[in-house]
Amino acid sequence: MIALSIIIVTYNSEKHIFECLDSIYKYNDIGNDLEIIIVDNCSNDQERVFEKIKLNYPNDIILIKSPMNGGYGYGNNQGVKRASANRFIVMNPDVRLVKPIFSDILHRLDLNRDIGMMGVSFVDGSHSRFLKPEYSTLCNMILEDLICRFNLISIKKMFFSGSFLIFDKKIFIDAGMFDENIFLYHEEADISNRILALGKNVVLDNNISVMHLAHGREVNPYLLNVGAESRDYYFRKYHANIVSYYKNKLLWYKFKYFLAVLLHNDLKKKEFASWIKLCKNKGSI
Repeated sequence: MIALSIIIVTYNSEKHIFECLDSIYKYNDIGNDLEIIIVDNCSNDQERVFEKIKLNYPNDIILIKSPMNGGYGYGNNQGVKRASANRFIVMNPDVRLVKPIFSDILHRLDLNRDIGMMGVSFVDGSHSRFLKPEYSTLCNMILEDLICRFNLISIKKMFFSGSFLIFDKKIFIDAGMFDENIFLYHEEADISNRILALGKNVVLDNNISVMHLAHGREVNPYLLNVGAESRDYYFRKYHANIVSYYKNKLLWYKFKYFLAVLLHNDLKKKEFASWIKLCKNKGSI
């Protein structure tokens, strides 16, 4: 019987998917009780990558070809519908396992059947949890590193990185699955809210850790705008004050830009300048 399913959504991910799979097989500590599902969101390299996976890995990997790129939530929902296990992991292609963790995950979920969603830590010490947008006051933004590192506010006010999330399948489905109106970003905060609304638990287990390669990458203006669209939808859905959010963000990023100038950090200057431009536009809506 399959005890745990892993769902990996790919989109032009040939650079990452093979090392991701290698790490899964290397640190698989539950053997045939593990199921791997790959959902490709209509990549340019879909056929070539799937053929390479068939040649180089066991033929029990479930490969799903999506007819369109419907985003993070859409792709993962397709995988959940095919998942055999009662528990599943959503895993990005740029995540690597660095030690066996599957048996620990199952043990933690067996200890508390009310856990609907679980986050993990990252081995490089970077944050795997963030403030939900509706709780991002200026004070919280300034103190976010401390708040998230030391859990200074309720876990209900934080969300976990969607690069590696663990779910109870029934609770996930009862909560309505991922909202496919959100293309990318803030799906984690949204599903967390809906799981909590069912009276189920959302937890963080710092003893379970993975490596996420995305940290420190250069800001992508396209993804910044995609994130803004998702944030707009999220704020409308929860009737939160988005104008106030962006005005606070503007002040905070102006200060961070000033520090980047003082430190001659050109990469951060570019990132913060992009945020300042976005916040100026959004803060006036």
